[in-house]
Amino acid sequence: MSAVAVPQRHNGAVPAVDRAAGILEVLSRGPGGGTLTDLARLLRIHKSTAHGILTTLARHRLVERDPATRRYRLGPAVAALGRAALDRQDLGALARPHLLRLRRVSGETVTLHLRDGAGSVIAASEESPQQLKVTAPHGHRLPPLAGSVAKVLWAFAAPGDDLPSRLPAYTPRSIRDPGRYRRELERVRRAGVAIDAMEYLPGVCALSAPVFRGTPARSAEAIGALSVVAVCARVSPGSLRRLAGPLRSAARTLSASLAVPREGSMGGRRRPA
Repeated sequence: MSAVAVPQRHNGAVPAVDRAAGILEVLSRGPGGGTLTDLARLLRIHKSTAHGILTTLARHRLVERDPATRRYRLGPAVAALGRAALDRQDLGALARPHLLRLRRVSGETVTLHLRDGAGSVIAASEESPQQLKVTAPHGHRLPPLAGSVAKVLWAFAAPGDDLPSRLPAYTPRSIRDPGRYRRELERVRRAGVAIDAMEYLPGVCALSAPVFRGTPARSAEAIGALSVVAVCARVSPGSLRRLAGPLRSAARTLSASLAVPREGSMGGRRRPA
């Protein structure tokens, strides 16, 4: 195994996670993989510690061991994570023209959120040129049931997904009654857009529309949401609703573009995130 620089430790790092990341980094740089002894020596940790970490990583298919050579190499789950990261970047690039157009029409911040566990994550955004605006940094995560993005993702969720029995109270305007929230989701399904009138953040309102993989079937699951997010002191929820047409149109066009295979990776085919 070729010599590899030992990853630097940082204050506040969790030691076990830090060592696991170090093992993955070492394996990514050594084309032939490495034995347990190699990895323990390069990372300056006990063999028993390295073995425990490798066993855990193997359980999650992040590494695998060749029984003939006893050498470890990166597992298939690492490739899947890498593809997902690239797909999100590509989806953000596809969404960019729509985000720019919606920002010109609205003058407000526009975002593309993708499902991320029970919540969502910003894959791309274009912020308002106004001095007073909502910021939307790439990679920022929203918690479950937060605002209009969550309404869209729940309204167009996979069959069988059930709302929790208790809904969070982010602001005094948050919908906490599950029955009322379900009725709101029915309205979202009919309208194709969801409104957030200071239900997640005080003073912030938003309008969201679902993004699908291609033209959606009747029971299709939304993979994300395009949103216009504004400061309510400048833009009322009623003013936002007037953007429903352009927002729905942008979301449909983006969704349709995700059905077209794109060259560049995964054997010439590209899956959306």
